[in-house]
Amino acid sequence: MIEPLVPPQTALQDRIHGPLPVCVVPGTADPDLAYGVAVVGDAGRVADRAVLSALSWSPGTRLTMSCTEGGLVLVHAASGGTVQVTGAGFFRVPFRQRRCVRLLEGDRVLLVAHREQKRLLIYPPAALDALTRESRRILEDSL
Repeated sequence: MIEPLVPPQTALQDRIHGPLPVCVVPGTADPDLAYGVAVVGDAGRVADRAVLSALSWSPGTRLTMSCTEGGLVLVHAASGGTVQVTGAGFFRVPFRQRRCVRLLEGDRVLLVAHREQKRLLIYPPAALDALTRESRRILEDSL
């Protein structure tokens, strides 16, 4: 029988007392907002458990979606909604809404949730281009 090899403790490990420190990620300037990033999956699948949790959208929550003038998808809970949060913790953006904002499978989207209003905005790549125009200028000018 071969005995397991256990490396000796290092001096650093000897000096640690109690649990390791935890890195705290700062919140947003507005505590009502929650952000997430998701990849659009097959048939418009969008999943971000932290954002859905911030909105208190549990499996079975019915949702309705519409396209905004700015090229975003607005999502909110509605008893007559045609989409629902699945047991696996995701929802699907219907084809009509994906088409109106040019959202494709594999696209990364920014999710912006408002906790109190229970609303979610989905920013597709085209809207992110407009949103980050100033950032692009700074990046290109710094060369």
